[in-house]
Amino acid sequence: MTEPGPSAAPAPAARPEEADRLRELLRTPAYRRTLALCAVIGVPVSLAAFWFLAGLHELEHALWSALPGALGWRPPPWWWPLPLLAVAGVAVGLVVRRLPGAGGHVPAAGLQASGSAADRAGRLTHP
Repeated sequence: MTEPGPSAAPAPAARPEEADRLRELLRTPAYRRTLALCAVIGVPVSLAAFWFLAGLHELEHALWSALPGALGWRPPPWWWPLPLLAVAGVAVGLVVRRLPGAGGHVPAAGLQASGSAADRAGRLTHP
């Protein structure tokens, strides 16, 4: 193996200069405002994600343990996923049929936004 040449690492004098520039950047008010904005957005989003996952866990327990047990089936029978899939399919069908947007874009066409900005905003605000 060959040893790296002198150009492989920056000169020792360049490292403290770069560290000083980064230290100054971290102390600027704009950087601190950006960190505060990230915290204001990130904390509620992470809490929402946590509670979504906690609710999903409870729903999974209810559908796969509590409901079959309440109906007298321990463990759930082999056909138990079929009614759950049917209910999920009906729910997805209602969403695609009743909500605007026709179920989204065609994936084969790639990511694209059709219509004007007002149309796209209307899809988010009007059922």
